[in-house]
Amino acid sequence: MAKQNSSISSFRRFMLQILAPLLLIICAGLALFNYFFEQNVVLKSQISGAYKINRIINETNPDEIPIFGSSRSIMGLIPDSLGANYFNYGINGAYYNVTLFFLEEECKKKKNNPWIILNLDPFGLRNGIGDIASYIHNVQNSSIKTLLDTAYKPYFNIPLLNYFGYYENFFRLYLRDKSDLKISNKGATFEKNSIPKRDFDRMVAERHDAQPLYGMDPALKQRLLNIIEQHPERYFVFVIVPYHSSCRMADYMPRLDTLCRTINSLKNAHVFNLGTMPLNDDKFFNTSHINYNGAIIFTQAFKDSLMVLNMR
Repeated sequence: MAKQNSSISSFRRFMLQILAPLLLIICAGLALFNYFFEQNVVLKSQISGAYKINRIINETNPDEIPIFGSSRSIMGLIPDSLGANYFNYGINGAYYNVTLFFLEEECKKKKNNPWIILNLDPFGLRNGIGDIASYIHNVQNSSIKTLLDTAYKPYFNIPLLNYFGYYENFFRLYLRDKSDLKISNKGATFEKNSIPKRDFDRMVAERHDAQPLYGMDPALKQRLLNIIEQHPERYFVFVIVPYHSSCRMADYMPRLDTLCRTINSLKNAHVFNLGTMPLNDDKFFNTSHINYNGAIIFTQAFKDSLMVLNMR
């Protein structure tokens, strides 16, 4: 019995003197790696959704004029061409439920300029969050949990495990932001090259054959109108970025026009419908997104429109 007690005692000493400190060191190392990864990769790329969500939640830049929207805003509006204080918060693959999240966060802040720029997709107001990785860093925020809905997983709260399966996404965005393959500017990112004509013609043919994409979620529409009406101190400027004529907008233009008229009826909101702005095919990246050369032309046209609006 004494020998058994001695073995138990030795095991306890092993646990306390060697294994427990080793586990603490490993945990500390993993926590340090997680902190380093978040600070130097996740939050270092201005074109990543994670950076933009963290910025809108945790930062207030009094002179900033935000641009909210989908990939069409990311690839369409050049912040520095509009002015020194613009920042593009658009998120790839995200629809209007995400735009409204950004809008609600923005309206909590006191700004020196009342303007808020919103990309209005010609395809209506729909739900969609895009890359889940964008939301993990701020997953404890109640609004983020609501956005994730059934995509939310409890392990998103556990360091290291939370990014499992998403590390590649973050490193890819980080490297893209640092490379010269694309043009980045204050949250926006642009395709430098035109698509070869043969490939673009194929896209046009596919778009002609595709079903119309329009969708209108009544709850999103009402929520948008409520935000505008509840914040008379802010001015909401909507813009429709150019799309290719093959998008068959005639199929749902009446519904889009109705939405625009409803927004324009509000005292503190205005829609600039530049969707049919004439652009050559070489100014498009695909049938629903313009490239950098197209963005230069479009951003200047939108800037001119803003100047007219500002003089009213």
